[in-house]
Amino acid sequence: LIKNSQLKKSGFHFINILNSHCQLPTVNNLSKYRGMILGGSGQTDICNWDRNTKLRIDKIKPLIKRAIDKDMPMLNICFGHQLVAYFFGGKVEADSKQAETGTHRLSLNKDGRNSDLFKGIPESFYAILGHKDSVTKLPKGAQLLASSARCGIESYRIKKNIYGVQFHPELDKEGLRYRLSLFPSYAKDGVQKTLDKYEETPFATKQSWKR
Repeated sequence: LIKNSQLKKSGFHFINILNSHCQLPTVNNLSKYRGMILGGSGQTDICNWDRNTKLRIDKIKPLIKRAIDKDMPMLNICFGHQLVAYFFGGKVEADSKQAETGTHRLSLNKDGRNSDLFKGIPESFYAILGHKDSVTKLPKGAQLLASSARCGIESYRIKKNIYGVQFHPELDKEGLRYRLSLFPSYAKDGVQKTLDKYEETPFATKQSWKR
């Protein structure tokens, strides 16, 4: 969560929902925050989570619902992209044909090219991905923005300010190398082969949310 500048100390409030000692902000104090980033998770997959993990993650649904109702600026990355779809009428599946690891070329459709998020980004660009689950049906009210040759839903938007991206704009090659050292099972061709096929991703790390 991104704190408001009016607060004494602006910045980020980091929450690990899988940590049982983590205290969530209440729905009523969400106005203290300017926006939200719902990030990735190599620890769990929606299609393969256990009951306790699901119950823990379900607790944030009211908070996410309020943020969407308010059209709060949100960037939902990988697991976050999938979770919002799962919560709000979309479908998430463990489809091996859509799974991606390493760098892949993404393509923006007309709505993607006209969106604020991808302003100044080429119609086709490389991005870093690492996912087993994929969104296979858009969440309610969502607009498709991008796809790839393997994965049909790489990015979507809800209302004006809520964006989901399946790729990882926060990673570079070294970040990918580190992630794969933690979760090598994502690299079906092996970690080194995946890294050998790496393509530079200058546009994927230059989205308008960083401006």
